[in-house]
Amino acid sequence: MKTAVHSEIAPLEAIVTSPPGLEFDLMLPENLEAHRPGPDGRLVPSPDYLLFDDLVLLSAMQAEHAQLVEVVRAVTGHRNHFTWRQLLVETLGEPEVRREVIHRTLELEDRLYPHKAAERDAIHGALEDLDAPRLAEALILGRHPVDRRPLYRWPMPNALFARDLMAAVGDSVVMTYAAEPARGREMLLSRMILRYHQAFRGIDKVDIGDDAHGRPKLSVEGGDIQVIGDKTVLIGVGIRTTMEAVDALAPKLFARGIETVLCYEMPRRRAAMHIDTLFTRIDENHCLIYPPLVEDPQRLGARVHRITPAEGRVDAGPALLPVLAYHGINLQPVYCGGSNPIMQAREQWSDGANAFALAPGVIVCYGRNRYTLRQLNRIGYEVVSTEQFVDNALYYVSQGRKIVVALHGHELVRGRGGPRCLTLPLRRRAIEA
Repeated sequence: MKTAVHSEIAPLEAIVTSPPGLEFDLMLPENLEAHRPGPDGRLVPSPDYLLFDDLVLLSAMQAEHAQLVEVVRAVTGHRNHFTWRQLLVETLGEPEVRREVIHRTLELEDRLYPHKAAERDAIHGALEDLDAPRLAEALILGRHPVDRRPLYRWPMPNALFARDLMAAVGDSVVMTYAAEPARGREMLLSRMILRYHQAFRGIDKVDIGDDAHGRPKLSVEGGDIQVIGDKTVLIGVGIRTTMEAVDALAPKLFARGIETVLCYEMPRRRAAMHIDTLFTRIDENHCLIYPPLVEDPQRLGARVHRITPAEGRVDAGPALLPVLAYHGINLQPVYCGGSNPIMQAREQWSDGANAFALAPGVIVCYGRNRYTLRQLNRIGYEVVSTEQFVDNALYYVSQGRKIVVALHGHELVRGRGGPRCLTLPLRRRAIEA
């Protein structure tokens, strides 16, 4: 496999998605609470929080995700669409890798939820008896694939959001590290896939874990990384990606040909989980953006830093779009939620600013964000259903028309993730070609 992502909007060639499975039927109401009372009655972070806002209806979520898969396959073909689950199964095919995965995941689990030695040994033995497909299922479900007895404390529903599991930047792949304990196992497994799967052998890997000793705040997630230009990478810093991680990652990107890393400090709130919940590029001239970041970024505490090999990190001001323009990326804003402040906030919450580009000006958005779709329509985007797009994909892409595919996402959105969050491009064709 070859990876090549030099732009957020270049025509898509290869992609990974992560379809939802039975792990969602194993979630409980206690997994929805970010905090719980501590011994002294004060609220403390809950180790059982799985980052979703509600329990989902799995059948509906699977139907919505299947529509997304049909859309991307209409562009890439079946051979260039990979599922994260299948990559995991294939990685676990080697006995030595299987043993390492079991050891590392149980080591992580024991840090979060300590076990007695006898319990840990019993779980270890049960996992070692599983073949690759059943072990993959156990790792995802947190339970034995046959009798459903608990092996890990909780399932891994957040693997649904493939974008965060790694990030293709140029011809390299960045390994990611979770900020929240609920995502630790899935990102560990993704790093194992990158290290051992046959398809990723020979691909350059960027690992800030090499610098993690004595630096506990090195967390970086794929939703905060955007390849905004051939030599420019935009990284969001907020509740999931830390400034320490950007400082560790930037020199590694410079060594691979990136000339500028723009670091965007975001509002520290759940609605602004990753930078792609606030801003995504959709074509050569436009971006979807949460309007207050254009109209009053200082009020939100937004800040842009420019990092270059020569200057180090310098303050570039509160407004993102002028900084991008300074670097030759001139984008006109399309307001998520339109001109109505109430709808701006509501549709940003339901990922109205989170679009995934199949090609320049051919994007996927949630159909529920009606005010955002109207804004796109006003600048020339034709809104089509997933069925219309699948039946006419080659025509839409080859004609250079501006298209927004309206994806059903009523269940998918419950984990605070949009079409970009659900997709992990591995290869895009150079626009010049």
